[in-house]
Amino acid sequence: MKDLQFNLDIAAPVARVWDCMFDPTAYRDWTSAFCEGSYYEGSWEAGRRLRFLDPQGFGMEAIVDENRRHEVLSLRLVGEIKDGRPVAGSPLHEAPAIERYVFSATAGGGTRLVIHLQSWNDGFTDFLNEAWPRALARLKALSESTH
Repeated sequence: MKDLQFNLDIAAPVARVWDCMFDPTAYRDWTSAFCEGSYYEGSWEAGRRLRFLDPQGFGMEAIVDENRRHEVLSLRLVGEIKDGRPVAGSPLHEAPAIERYVFSATAGGGTRLVIHLQSWNDGFTDFLNEAWPRALARLKALSESTH
């Protein structure tokens, strides 16, 4: 299992970055770095479930453990999805992976975003190390745009 961390400074207020990260339309844009057509179903509220899917119905299921608006959002990835259905016997059932997003204001009105990925299967490490920086570059561009 691997723990990874990604940091990014964005020249936009925390509220703008938060909205770009979790808005359904913006989410589809910046997460295309992981898979074109990615989207989510569910709610970002603490205690609720989310499904992260690609157009073919493959993805992951998560539980939102913490949501402090404009500060922290933490997810526990608890299962895999194949053809739109939960995968029986997913390793995530026994050993969930954690994603934690921490937002903080910087001098000058910008945002520092820190993403912690904990207990990820080693087989995903190369993919995550490649995809997250691309996704964050797109999130930065969306957040810093005036539209």
